[in-house]
Amino acid sequence: MNTEHDTQAQEPIAPALEAGTLLKNQREALGLTQKQISDRLKLRISLIQQIEENQFESDQVATFMRGYIRSYAKYVNLDEKVVLNALRHSGDAQHEDQEMLSFSRKTKTEKHNSRIMLLTWGIFAVIVGISSLWWWQNQQQDTLSQSLANTESSEELAVEESLDPEFASLEVIEAEQNDAAASVIEDTEGLAAISDAADTSAALDVTDEQPAVDAEPAVELETAEATTAPETTPTPEVATKALTMQFTADCWIQVKDATGKTLSTGIKKAGQSLNLSGTAPYKVILGAPEGVSMTFASEPVDLSGYTSGKVARITLP
Repeated sequence: MNTEHDTQAQEPIAPALEAGTLLKNQREALGLTQKQISDRLKLRISLIQQIEENQFESDQVATFMRGYIRSYAKYVNLDEKVVLNALRHSGDAQHEDQEMLSFSRKTKTEKHNSRIMLLTWGIFAVIVGISSLWWWQNQQQDTLSQSLANTESSEELAVEESLDPEFASLEVIEAEQNDAAASVIEDTEGLAAISDAADTSAALDVTDEQPAVDAEPAVELETAEATTAPETTPTPEVATKALTMQFTADCWIQVKDATGKTLSTGIKKAGQSLNLSGTAPYKVILGAPEGVSMTFASEPVDLSGYTSGKVARITLP
């Protein structure tokens, strides 16, 4: 007996049926239809179908749905406690399923949200990177522009500093030449005065030594002097040719003719023009030849061989 009892105890217990299944099986066993149950209980057929298919909402199970099930059980002669107990187990299982479903949905939602957040952060990182690159490029361009501006200023200053001593030396040379010419003129005038004085003294001595002279020899002397008067050598015609200058940039110049006369000197501004004439050849000095165009005797003067920043010294023709 004990062996049989143990064997029966070890047999697997069949899973308990749900409340709706119990009611459906009992109805079919009695040969009743859902329409008959609906008419007897004054309920809709859809509600009877919902009960038999165990489609219960948690709030309905807790309230009036239990009354419907109890009435259904009484009508088909089933124990109310058995049916309500099955309903309770069904509700717990359904609640657990709902919790699992909610947890699964929550997990999927969190995973989806994490992907969205990851994508959002990726887009934000790309935007920050592009903005940083744009800012860095602008900084580099500003730095390069400032460096080029400083370089150009330094080059202009260096050219001015290199030209200033040159111009100063040219002015000194010009002043020395003018002083030398003035001294030569003064020396020449002094020698001429001394020579005239000597000639006058000699003439007085001759007059004192020979006070009595006939008129006829005097006439002969005057004739001889007239005859022996030095012939004037015809001076060659000096060539005079026009020199014109057009300035497209500021430039220091100095122009002298063959006599040493300074026709023009100083800094000329962009847009100015000069028309000079004197005794050729001309000696021309240009501090910035790239900013000057010249014509001599209506013919253009080629200045392309003079590089920027170099002083040009030209003799025309």
